[in-house]
Amino acid sequence: MKIKRIIDISGTINSSTTVWPGDEGVTVDRIKNMKNGDSYNLSLVHMGVHTSTHVDAPLHFIEEGLDISSVNLEKFIGCAKVFEFYTQDCIKASNLCKLDINSGDIVLFKTSNSSLDVSGDFNEEFVSLDESAAKFLVDKKIATVGIDYLSVERFDSNISTVHNLLLQNEIGIIEGLRLRDVPEGEYFLSCVPLKIEGAEGSPARAVLIEFYL
Repeated sequence: MKIKRIIDISGTINSSTTVWPGDEGVTVDRIKNMKNGDSYNLSLVHMGVHTSTHVDAPLHFIEEGLDISSVNLEKFIGCAKVFEFYTQDCIKASNLCKLDINSGDIVLFKTSNSSLDVSGDFNEEFVSLDESAAKFLVDKKIATVGIDYLSVERFDSNISTVHNLLLQNEIGIIEGLRLRDVPEGEYFLSCVPLKIEGAEGSPARAVLIEFYL
């Protein structure tokens, strides 16, 4: 099978990358520099594991949950369905009931979030999933859900119901996708987190692949 197109749906990580309020920003320091006479270049990166495009592990909200080094990679590599929404509030079960969502699917939601600037101030009004949508996806027994901002859950949620519903039911979570230029449809997804022992999440390089038929 021949690759037709690879679509990078990852955010760029740099010192201007938007982060969740309260998280530390990103710093990339060149600690060895050939311009300064060193024989090679070497960088040191400081950032949170939920920076830009990233995967949440169950440990993020479940005390004894799996860490990111132990998650099932089959949830983040495989056929994915991209669905586009125009709601300005949140995605509800009523928005999902007529969609072709089946057991084992990787479901990616493209919303108005994909037009937001992700190199500046955090936007608290991003589109998220509500509890009914999370329950719908649990009932459908999907493999993974992804969304195009830094959380599947609304900003002012204090009890993290959506995260808990998804993670307790072994549904993978991808946050911070960049889907602005991606049409609705089916693709092959690769979104593999780093194997960081003990961490509850990890940045990931996410790509969608189209194949020639």
